[in-house]
Amino acid sequence: MRTFHLHLAFLAILAVSAGCQQKMADQPSFKPLESSDFFADGRSARPAVAGTVARGRLRTDIAFFTGRIQGPNVGTASSVSQAAAAQPASPPAPASSSSALVAPAEVVPPAFRDDAAFVREMPVAVSEPMLEHGYNRYMIYCVVCHDPLGTGRGKIIERGYTPPPSLHIERLRGAPAGRLFAVITEGYGSMPSYASEIPPEDRWAIVAYVRALQLSQRFPKDQLSPEMQKELAASSEKEAAR
Repeated sequence: MRTFHLHLAFLAILAVSAGCQQKMADQPSFKPLESSDFFADGRSARPAVAGTVARGRLRTDIAFFTGRIQGPNVGTASSVSQAAAAQPASPPAPASSSSALVAPAEVVPPAFRDDAAFVREMPVAVSEPMLEHGYNRYMIYCVVCHDPLGTGRGKIIERGYTPPPSLHIERLRGAPAGRLFAVITEGYGSMPSYASEIPPEDRWAIVAYVRALQLSQRFPKDQLSPEMQKELAASSEKEAAR
């Protein structure tokens, strides 16, 4: 009799376990993108509450994430005047070349019309590893248009794409670092936005490398080491002898 009761209890446990397994495998929850008649919009997935910010995505550092002093919504007279008061104005371009270097006002987006709206200095510390990383990112995303030297003669330009200006013209050498960052982020002219491809840290690394690239082409001769000055003189003599 006792054995019979044990078998009966065992069968009851199996039945209960099977029932639990069935309910756990077929839960009354919705699958992703599944419709629902409970909500008026017919969606089971509910939109985030207005103002919700995902963990780690609260971008309070405006300079780092936009390259601007007050964020991307600039262009009004008040915002430009406040930005100008917050930092020194950019050095003016030479009068003889300004007409050739500055794009017509009607083709410049309002958010890019005043350099005073952008941070002039890098909001992150520049290091040798950062420059190396910026070089690597540049050679992936930028070289196809701007070429390795930054003169705007990349491979797709040779195939008919709109050529960008050289990174070594006076206007771009004097442009704030934040402006270069914003161009990468938002796009400019025929250049598309790279915000979805390049994270902010990598964009600043590219800007740092571009600054180094610009400096490499116009480095003051009096600041060269004696060895470098000798090498430059020998190179100039060799070039003149050709």
